[in-house]
Amino acid sequence: MKKEIHPKYGKCRVSCACGNTFETASTVEEIKVAVCSACHPVYTGKRGSRVSEAGRVEKFQQKYAGTRFGKPDEEEQKD
Repeated sequence: MKKEIHPKYGKCRVSCACGNTFETASTVEEIKVAVCSACHPVYTGKRGSRVSEAGRVEKFQQKYAGTRFGKPDEEEQKD
């Protein structure tokens, strides 16, 4: 390998928006992330702050109330 062309690989401090911090190795000294394993819903089992998805089924049902969603009419079912 050629010398003096590779970046320096050393300790790196990772800080999350939730306040969790930990150390790893990288070519940069500090990394800031929005979601980590301490606050991600997949790891914690909680819904988290994803409020935008709450009530989507209810909104859909209210919006399309009274429609048949592609089901045949009652008259067609009798035949």
